[in-house]
Amino acid sequence: MPFHLLARRTPCAPTTPMKDLWLIFANVALPLCAGITFLALARYASHIAPMRFLVTGEITYKGAAWGFAFFGIYLMSRPLQILLGPHPMPSIITCIREFGMMALFAPAVFVAMMSLCFGSDRIPKKLIVGIFALGFFLGLFYVILETRAIHGSEVIFHIGSIPAYDGVWFNNSDPHSQALISIIYVLQFIDPVFILLLSGVIVFRHARHYPSQKRAVYDNMPKKLYILAAAVFAFPFSMLIAGACIVFFHVVFQWWLYYLGALISGLLEAVSLSLPLRNDVQVSEHSQ
Repeated sequence: MPFHLLARRTPCAPTTPMKDLWLIFANVALPLCAGITFLALARYASHIAPMRFLVTGEITYKGAAWGFAFFGIYLMSRPLQILLGPHPMPSIITCIREFGMMALFAPAVFVAMMSLCFGSDRIPKKLIVGIFALGFFLGLFYVILETRAIHGSEVIFHIGSIPAYDGVWFNNSDPHSQALISIIYVLQFIDPVFILLLSGVIVFRHARHYPSQKRAVYDNMPKKLYILAAAVFAFPFSMLIAGACIVFFHVVFQWWLYYLGALISGLLEAVSLSLPLRNDVQVSEHSQ
């Protein structure tokens, strides 16, 4: 089940202005802030790509620019999910968002990190086709399960007189639906969580074993790679924490960590991208 759908009240819970302010921040302001960060990263990656092709390969920065753009749109579409009306709109938007995440974004990050670490010419085409095929089928399976598990919506807060709706997940008493939601947990652990964690491990290992002959020329690359690995880890770790709160502590209101993790990831990506390849570079790609 998508971890960004975890903030909701039981029908009997009283609504307070302060609680609504928190929910507005968590559902609207935080996703928009994280999304804008990644859209800015997409523009910056496109700007510096021609200057980095020689070192990282063309597919890395082109893929990063498209990946940043998609992830920014994914994050910023959370308000649309909850403000376009009651069921089936929240479920429709969720399916579109999660299918894109599982079928496109996570596989693209994996391929981009492989290209960065090993070179695009050394990545087997069968691996690329395989990872995207896996993402497509998992995303399609997710959509099928959600449409069968979620049959209604509930008001989670108000912005003035405008109600915000989300799908009924935790207040769903149907055992069959709960079983389907459990399968959705497993799907999302595989994609995007495991795929993104594996991508981060690949980058971290490459930083530790960065070739000495390349390090002599590009002495800042290991540092860039360590920060990049932290950025890749931040988002799936936030999802794991939110999931652990549900599974082990039965706390279902901590999904906001998911968007906070995305924001931290974006800030770390910005730091990694902004570092020059060499320590002694005084004028970098920031200069016009």
